[in-house]
Amino acid sequence: MTSFSERLKTRIPNGSRFLARAYDDRRHIAYDLLPVLDLKGRETVARALRVIKPHTRGFAPSERARELGAQLRQDGITAPQPPLPANVLADLIAYFKAEPCHDRYRPHLGQFMWDKPASDESNIGYFTDEQVLRAPHLLDLMNDKLLLETAELYLGAKPVIDNIGCAWHFPGRETPKGVQRFHRDFDCARNVKAFWYLTDVSETSGPHIFVRGSHVDPRLDVGKAQTDAAIIDTFGADSIVSITAPAGTWFLEDVYGFHKGQLPIDAPRLLLAVEYNLYPSSLAPRHPVMDNPGGYDRYCNRLFLR
Repeated sequence: MTSFSERLKTRIPNGSRFLARAYDDRRHIAYDLLPVLDLKGRETVARALRVIKPHTRGFAPSERARELGAQLRQDGITAPQPPLPANVLADLIAYFKAEPCHDRYRPHLGQFMWDKPASDESNIGYFTDEQVLRAPHLLDLMNDKLLLETAELYLGAKPVIDNIGCAWHFPGRETPKGVQRFHRDFDCARNVKAFWYLTDVSETSGPHIFVRGSHVDPRLDVGKAQTDAAIIDTFGADSIVSITAPAGTWFLEDVYGFHKGQLPIDAPRLLLAVEYNLYPSSLAPRHPVMDNPGGYDRYCNRLFLR
């Protein structure tokens, strides 16, 4: 296991870049320093934050929220949950098929439609925060009572909705890139993320893969993506969970645990994700994107809704 000094040297940007990022957006301070902490350090920070962060008055989570929270604590991931109502799913699919996406790593390609990627080098087509927020039913989905209750149970304080996203993963690519390789997320000292499959997902159309128990296991906490072989050698093949399910299915996950989106082979995958954190990360927009139409908790939604 690496020492604190070794982690400090290898895990944060060089001094000038760190200061520039911090000056540009102070949220980068926590985001850049968090990878320096080991698992024990992260938990120490999370426990301290639970004391000072807001809590829902009279918090009384449902039995189902308690069940999901227990699954998260034990495995780091919940079982797949029943699909969204058919009309909600249909509206979401129609919306994202009609919206242009982009390759965030190749901005020169501009925008393109889901069925006409601009380049064979583009593995993933992303949507902007504003596009995602304006999707039908999205505000209701990310503010679902069950999700907020489960997140508060797991985090130990009222959640902040942070780092939302939706993206197409394209088939026919030879090499996995970015989130298609096993990795840990260092967005917050503790967080939980909701994932919705908006297309049917089989073993050949890009299943989400998680390493059960790795959310409380410090092995391979080196801040870098890992090969499949390294994951299997360290955690064992039996710990790897591949989630195949029909469109509309959703699940929750502690994304500090190792996970990836498998490279699709024969069909594109459309995935929606919303993260619940103890504090804001630099992955959320600097300023809220749209007005709060009413009825949505101002604290939980303050990064996206005015």
